[in-house]
Amino acid sequence: MRLSDLRRRLLERTEATDARLIIRMATGLDDIHQITESSTEIADEAAEKAFALLAGRLSGIPMAYMTGEKEFHGHTFRVTEDTLIPRPDTETLVDAALEAAACFTSPAILDLCTGSGAIAASIACELGLPVAMSDISPAALAIARENYRSITGSDPVWKEGDLLEPWKGSVFDIIASNPPYLTEDWYRETDKDVKAEPEAAFIGGDEDGLGIIRRIIAQAPSYLSPGGFLMLECDYRQTGMCGTLLRKAGFGSITVLKDLAGLERVVYGRRFPE
Repeated sequence: MRLSDLRRRLLERTEATDARLIIRMATGLDDIHQITESSTEIADEAAEKAFALLAGRLSGIPMAYMTGEKEFHGHTFRVTEDTLIPRPDTETLVDAALEAAACFTSPAILDLCTGSGAIAASIACELGLPVAMSDISPAALAIARENYRSITGSDPVWKEGDLLEPWKGSVFDIIASNPPYLTEDWYRETDKDVKAEPEAAFIGGDEDGLGIIRRIIAQAPSYLSPGGFLMLECDYRQTGMCGTLLRKAGFGSITVLKDLAGLERVVYGRRFPE
């Protein structure tokens, strides 16, 4: 079978991005060589591997899990079925934290509910400063530590545990978090790719999905310096309520930022001295 024929058959059943990645995994050819060598005859074993990969993709396995990696904020992160797959919309949270960091000389930063470690490593790489991270999942933390070392070239400061409890006695200038925040109904409406990821990384608790976010907001003032930022990713349907919760907890300068799709995605506030 020629490479061009394989590509045509794949495109009959999946999108172009998936087809390119499947061919790369099956044949070892990058995007450029897939074009320049389209008339090349490929081995039967490579074709069989490509169709097996296609079957896995069509069954709902996310492409990031199949390749074992995902691009985020200009870096390549390792991902497994133990971690949430980093999404471009979360880059809004990273950029917000980078902007907030300019308010401090050498900010102490925490990535709470770190998952793959994408937020912590991206911020640390940009600032050239350490970023602490924590998660309740030991399996996710293992991947996060690996990613942090790979991206930053340094060992991370990390703790395992439930939200801010492992950090008792610590004070941060910025706490950034992409916690679980979907309602159970919203989660049921997601596609099969999303359902292949850890369910615990999505469902936030309470009828409005804000159960975990409520706990973070309640805990955060004890872990923030005067003028410190609490920055949260949430669904566009929750930004108003998140802002209200922050105000009730004593935070000021409440700000809402939009993601790449133009939807409200990040809400943050500052802890000012009373």
